[in-house]
Amino acid sequence: MIRVNLTLEGPKPLSLVYTSLEKLNEIIKRSVEGGWLHVLGTKAGLKDLMDVKSWEGLKRWIAGHWSEVINAVERWLKDVEVGPGFDLAKALKELKDLKSKLNDDKTAREVIAPALLIQAERLGVNEETLKYFGAVISGAIDGDGYVSAARRVVGLASGKREIAMLWAAVLAAYGVKAKAENAGGGAFHVVASGGDAARLAALYFLYGAPLLKGDERIINHKLAEAIKLGAEVLNIRWERLRKTPSGLIAADLIISAGGAVVKYSIYLRHNEIELRFNSTNRSHVELAARLLGLVGVSAEVKVKKRKDKRDEWQVVATTNMLAAGREELRKTLAKIVEKARGKRWVDADKAKHWLEKLERGLTLIEGWPKYYVGLNDGALEVIYHSTDPNSIRREVQ
Repeated sequence: MIRVNLTLEGPKPLSLVYTSLEKLNEIIKRSVEGGWLHVLGTKAGLKDLMDVKSWEGLKRWIAGHWSEVINAVERWLKDVEVGPGFDLAKALKELKDLKSKLNDDKTAREVIAPALLIQAERLGVNEETLKYFGAVISGAIDGDGYVSAARRVVGLASGKREIAMLWAAVLAAYGVKAKAENAGGGAFHVVASGGDAARLAALYFLYGAPLLKGDERIINHKLAEAIKLGAEVLNIRWERLRKTPSGLIAADLIISAGGAVVKYSIYLRHNEIELRFNSTNRSHVELAARLLGLVGVSAEVKVKKRKDKRDEWQVVATTNMLAAGREELRKTLAKIVEKARGKRWVDADKAKHWLEKLERGLTLIEGWPKYYVGLNDGALEVIYHSTDPNSIRREVQ
């Protein structure tokens, strides 16, 4: 079902997707067999979780382990800031009382995800746990949450004090400092600000739902804000300039944000700079593509068949695409080119051309728009992106 919410930023389409209980049970069963619930069962020592086969079974399991959830929350409350009018003691009592209400589907839908996340604290904060944390937190932000790059805040909203406190403790367990606030009118917010908000925004962008791109009428405005804010925690560096056995000049480019780290290969070819990331693991390549999106490079994930008939996924970006990226990326690539020129591994004129392009980006005149131009299955493709509807209308003209 599709609805449209009218906001100060213009109409915002809202898609509501329903599924059957049978499908939900199937999803839970698959998760136990090889997803997040499997990770918790096998690596976090929650062995009896492996016996869960359905939504009803998961609710019963959470209720049976409610004391462990409470203990974890109490351990992390020392790192939770509380705003005026937020009664922490009352919130903790209400959270303890939720055990008897978990049979209610509405309550269970609000509680189960953060309850599972906080039990994962025993796994530590690493690439695997951040992946699931990012996916869950993106769902919470897409629900009633909000992102503001201008104010440098990311917030979650709840109509229940105890749920807000639970989320604040979850964020603390993943190293994100947040403040639990009484927003008035029966609403409670959990707000991360500054660097903590930027880290959350990066995780939301990297591990959230598929990106809505291209059509300004349906673009996710929270995503647009997250891109601006998440860029604050970007780290870009390079290493290992070398010649490959085939004679290519190569280097490693490492991009990290929000705890996610990807190492790309950079090749200085005859006529272009090429960035490449290949893997037989599709999710790794999709993360690599999203991380490129955070640095302003639009590159699609593609698949090819290998000789052993396994699928290999890849993301590739060349000179013009890279020159459209953020200044930090262009400066890092320029250092690689300069180092190669200093070793006389690339022609001086070619290096000069690349360096000029990287320095100015794709904006030839200040204030002019940037377009992406490329080939898509043999057809010429020209794309212009913007979060400003007026810009879109202007370029259409």
